[in-house]
Amino acid sequence: MEKLTIRYTDKKLKDRKPIEVLFNPTEYTVEDSSTWQDFKKPRENPELQYTGGARKTISMDLFFDTYERGEDVRVYTGEIARLLVPTINDGGQGKRPPKVRLSWGKAEPQPDTGIFVFEWVLEKLTQKFTLFTEDGMPVRATLTVTFKEFVLPKDEAKRTPRRSSFPVQTYTIKAGDTLSGIAADLWEDPTRWRVIADKNALDNPRVLEIGKVLIVPKIE
Repeated sequence: MEKLTIRYTDKKLKDRKPIEVLFNPTEYTVEDSSTWQDFKKPRENPELQYTGGARKTISMDLFFDTYERGEDVRVYTGEIARLLVPTINDGGQGKRPPKVRLSWGKAEPQPDTGIFVFEWVLEKLTQKFTLFTEDGMPVRATLTVTFKEFVLPKDEAKRTPRRSSFPVQTYTIKAGDTLSGIAADLWEDPTRWRVIADKNALDNPRVLEIGKVLIVPKIE
């Protein structure tokens, strides 16, 4: 029987032995989602726009039993727990836990349809020990694990390109606001403050009325 296997994908850990579970899970749960945001329009209902997707997660229970072997079950559960330990120096950003890939024999799906093709990091782990020897050594455990899809920032930028256009919306002036600051917040370009000034016929762009609602035009 093919066993679910957890393989390290970081180059620094390429020689580390893959983790093979003792018993295959009976089920797993995949969670995916997208994010949407209301963009306000003058005198109209807000327009719902897609702003991006969230990382996928996969959750399952892993069963471990070493009673007949007479071994401490933590020898095996500890391999899973080690996936939470920061061991990889991630380009000056400090250390992070390792990335892994899950595989399950012939159940491995095609790259465009399956869940096992992604790289993951272990996000959550709950260890429940349920059987012990007379001297207190645990020999049975159930681990509830949740893996989160891992994407490097450069790969994420390729997968989700930065938007090149911005829809019409509104902005309510707050204390301390400036047009260049508003342009920076909304468009990441403070030099385009004049576009907002012209659209709202502001006689003196340096004097902004708190509470006034500005029309922020669409730009490419």
